[in-house]
Amino acid sequence: MANHEARPQIESVDLLLAFSRTKDGVKNRKCIRTIIRDYDLDLAVLEAKLKLMGGTWRIHKTVNSRDTEKARKWIIHKLIDNPEFAGCVDSLWRTALLQPEHVYGEKKFMFDIDTKDGEILGMIINKIKEKGTIKEIIETPAGVHIITNKFNTQDVCQIPVVSLIRDGYVFIKKIEYKGDK
Repeated sequence: MANHEARPQIESVDLLLAFSRTKDGVKNRKCIRTIIRDYDLDLAVLEAKLKLMGGTWRIHKTVNSRDTEKARKWIIHKLIDNPEFAGCVDSLWRTALLQPEHVYGEKKFMFDIDTKDGEILGMIINKIKEKGTIKEIIETPAGVHIITNKFNTQDVCQIPVVSLIRDGYVFIKKIEYKGDK
């Protein structure tokens, strides 16, 4: 886009995050963050970067969209208070977007369920449906992520294989580049 062209005001964005984790055999944990403008293209570009870096990566997407106006105000204050951050504005912008208080719109919860047992999953899903609304169920390497509306989760969180993540990252895929770094 040329400098003289009008830029549309974007109220919210989502982010892709790629994690290398020690439990996947990585010595130093890493996180790559990308703002989504075109999901398919941004995912392909992120995967190409990860291939160059090599190793095992888990790609996630933010469960809740991020409010760009709240993030803009946060970054302005951060730069006024810390002018030494001026050289890393791109990274600071992604950090601003990921602040928990910068959720845009209706907040969603994510349940991380660490089992693939159909009977247990069915019981958990029924328990969630008693009090909340399931928006999406995503398979993960160890079980599922269940995205819901915000509700009183006390009963569901008593189940040993369930973890509630109030503002987390939903699993997209796990990728491995063997023979690389």
